[in-house]
Parts: sequence; structure tokens; C-alpha cells
Amino acid sequence: MAYSDFTLDQLERVFGISETQVRLFSDDIIVPIQPSERLLADVQEGQELPVFSEKAKSEMLITPVLREVRRQSGNQFNIFSGYQFEVDRERGLTGICDYLFTTHPRTNRIKSPVFCAVEAKSRSVEEGIAQAGAEMIAARLFNERENTPTPVVFGCVTNAYEWLFLKLEGDQLFTDTDRYFLDVLNLPRLLGVLGQIVAFYKGEQER
Repeated sequence: MAYSDFTLDQLERVFGISETQVRLFSDDIIVPIQPSERLLADVQEGQELPVFSEKAKSEMLITPVLREVRRQSGNQFNIFSGYQFEVDRERGLTGICDYLFTTHPRTNRIKSPVFCAVEAKSRSVEEGIAQAGAEMIAARLFNERENTPTPVVFGCVTNAYEWLFLKLEGDQLFTDTDRYFLDVLNLPRLLGVLGQIVAFYKGEQER
């Protein structure tokens, strides 16, 4: 059993986590972030290349977006891509995570708190909800064990072009009713949501 094996029913049965659809980010709290020329060039070039596999989408389109958010935040968080994240093997909380965000900007190992898990899929984003949810549960448990509890953990599933955000709080896995898209018109809103997640944890640390 690993993160990728979970279903939503199993998340509820094993961890008592149920899924609910809500709107996570209202228009009045999203501050659009204008993409840099560097990101626009990366996205344009990526869209001109064959990006049919999950690996290609991650390398050509998803990673440039996440790195842009990191740069625009002043490099205030770290991104771990393709790392093994073993938290509780007996309950299936083990496996490779596509992306994990931590608040420690300069470290070569995953340190708590882990505040966001991003899962890449080659087709429908819905197929990654349970997997991302399991990774978010693992992040919360990992943080608790490291004495940096995070009552809220965010997540995201994306096929590069469509982005679906998640939030784990209490015994609820909230899935966003809104979708965000990778195109010139919608890119500032997508960056704004990712920036909002980073800002949320920056505020938590400063309290």
C-alpha cells in the first residue's frame, strides 16, 4: 500500500477523513500575481513541446510555475520534487511525492512543517484527489511528530493545464469547486492562489 493506492473510501475508512466540495478561495482574497517574462517564455516553450506524459508535464510546465511562486515569495519556502516520503508504512503513508513544500527554504532534507503537496497527473485531475489527500494526511502526521503541528495542510492535483486545490482541516478533505488554468489570461489567478497558500503559512510562522 502506498499513496497512489488510496481511494477516497479508504481515506475515510482508515483515517476518518471525508471529502467535501467547497469554494476554497473567494475572489476578494485572491491577489493576482503577474507572471514574469521568464515564466511566460517557459510556458510558451513548454506548450510547443510534446508534453503527453506525466514526467514531461511536470518538467516542462508544472515545475516552472512552482519555481515562479518561490521566486516571487522571496524564496521563502523549499520545493522537494520526486522525493520518498515515508511517514507510516503500516497504514500506507509511504511513496514518492511529486512535489512537497516546506517552510525551510534551504535544506537538503524534508523538514517540518510540510505545508503543501502537489500531485501531477497526465490526464484527469480527479484521478489524483485520493493520492494527494493521503500525502496531505502524511504531511500533517509528519508535522505533528516533529512538534510543528499544522491544523491546515493544502494540496493540489494538476495535469499542468488544469489545477485543482485541496485543503485538509480536521476530519475533512475539502476539494475546491473552482478550477484554475494555465493560460495567459488565467495564469495570474493561478499564481495568486499558490501565493495565498504560501502567505498563509508565512503568517502562521510569524505568530
